[in-house]
Amino acid sequence: MKLKKIFLIVVSVTLVILVFYPNRLNRYVRRTFRVYATTPKGELAGVQFQKITLDDRVKGQYTSLVMGPDHKLYASAINGEIKRFIILPSGELVLEQTFKPYGNASKFTIGLAFDPAATSDSLIVWTTFSETPSSWVVFPDIQEPVSTKNWAGCMARMQLSSSSAQVIKNDLVLKDLPRFGPNHENFANSIVFGPDGKLYFGQGANTGMGWCDCEPNQEPTREALLSATILCLDLGKLPKKLPLSVKTLDGGGNYDPYTAMAPLKIYATGVRNGYDLVWHSNGQLYTTINGSGGNENTPTSDPESSYYIPPNATIQYTGPKNIPAVIGAQPDQNDFLARVVEGGYYGHPNPLRAEYVLNDGDAALDNSEYNGVKADANFKGFTYDFGPHVAPTGIAEYKSNSFNGRLKGCLIVARMVHNDLVFLRPGGKENDIAQDYDGLKMGLGLEGEPLDVLEDTATGNIYVSGFSNKTITLFRPTEWKPERLAHYSKNEPKKKINSLWGGKAIYENNCQMCHGAIGQGAIGPSLIDEEWINGKENIIQTIENGSGHGSMPAWKIKLSSNDTKWVVRYILSLEKKEKKVK
Repeated sequence: MKLKKIFLIVVSVTLVILVFYPNRLNRYVRRTFRVYATTPKGELAGVQFQKITLDDRVKGQYTSLVMGPDHKLYASAINGEIKRFIILPSGELVLEQTFKPYGNASKFTIGLAFDPAATSDSLIVWTTFSETPSSWVVFPDIQEPVSTKNWAGCMARMQLSSSSAQVIKNDLVLKDLPRFGPNHENFANSIVFGPDGKLYFGQGANTGMGWCDCEPNQEPTREALLSATILCLDLGKLPKKLPLSVKTLDGGGNYDPYTAMAPLKIYATGVRNGYDLVWHSNGQLYTTINGSGGNENTPTSDPESSYYIPPNATIQYTGPKNIPAVIGAQPDQNDFLARVVEGGYYGHPNPLRAEYVLNDGDAALDNSEYNGVKADANFKGFTYDFGPHVAPTGIAEYKSNSFNGRLKGCLIVARMVHNDLVFLRPGGKENDIAQDYDGLKMGLGLEGEPLDVLEDTATGNIYVSGFSNKTITLFRPTEWKPERLAHYSKNEPKKKINSLWGGKAIYENNCQMCHGAIGQGAIGPSLIDEEWINGKENIIQTIENGSGHGSMPAWKIKLSSNDTKWVVRYILSLEKKEKKVK
């Protein structure tokens, strides 16, 4: 009888919750299972990568990895240095030059991107950096406390020498980007050029949930007009006199991003901290978003509240005036991927832009003050939910035909806390994420808190920079099949691949960089003279096992025995051609 009474009470309470507080039950269920619901479910049988640990010459704390127009890998070090690496046929890296744009001074640097006009002989790059360090890292040459300069974000345009470590030009283009907050953690992030030729980058938020964090021993902070955004720089509108100060009225400046001729405009808002972004070949812009921790504060739209902050004078707010301030908002928010559209809002409040609602409103918070609060009218939602405390960072599109193109078009995302990569496939009418794949099952796990990810589209190799292990890790596709060679065919796409043509394709993709276009030698020795270091009779063994001197990697993992025979036949044909010429 007692059990029956307890059962009836439980049923009654459940019915009351369902009728009067449906969102509370929904929130409870959603949060109870949120970690499991966002675990990647898709599998791609036979898709595997081999993890290659690179040697100490690659060591460094790199925030961005990009491929140059010279097909060399460029890495932006956290202290402002830029390193250029030669990519060996094995995919391994050899340091060629270290550029020091600021001499021996350190600048906290995140973004690095090549200008669309850059060529192998004119290496024009753009970077985002800060004049102050953060809780992420402290530089020994910077003695100034991080709290003394709030508007410290910058963007520079540089020209690097193609043959030396000289920085030919280093022009400061933007200064006075908002760069403050309780921990000075959020900044001007990674850079990407859009199909329109304009430059896009994420600008981090200054607060946890949109209003003053107000924690002990921390300076009171709030959002700036340009913070928590995706910003767009139109290079054609830049003034002749640089740098351009973009300090807005709220910081004591006079820059207005809403004027028609403003070079730097707000493309999208509410992006709390988008570390990286990518323009996909489907025409969509995607960015990773790191959500806030719990026990933060949200702003209010009530002009009568002592917590109220009025919006910028150019913004007319017509929404509800009763959105409450929540002090100590709970719980921690999830991390997301957003498909960013121009003018869209993505959940991080900023009262200066009259954005008061955190994420999707009522469903975002357990606090009773938020019951019934609807999402902002311009809230666009998210295309993928990573769950809490994942810290998605670097993002890139996988473009190669590795594995017969099975990964082509997927987004690769580094998950800093999980120490792995995931693949997300856009699809459907809106190009939202239609499928996800667990990178661990493909061998894409690593140590060191990954920051950025880059694919070499010529080979399908993936490079990942690690924050705590301070190096770059290489992941190499384990397959190499003859049918992939058709990808390299330009003149005879319909003809059957013969061994000589197949050997040529393998050579051009793997050997040419070291041994020259016709085997004449470059980084590696000549293949068309009579001087063979390991003996011509041992050519197959040398290719399979590498050089005994350590200068040539072993290829038996990537090339089948048949592939090796093909490339040997082609190499010997080069020698015969050389003799005929003589």
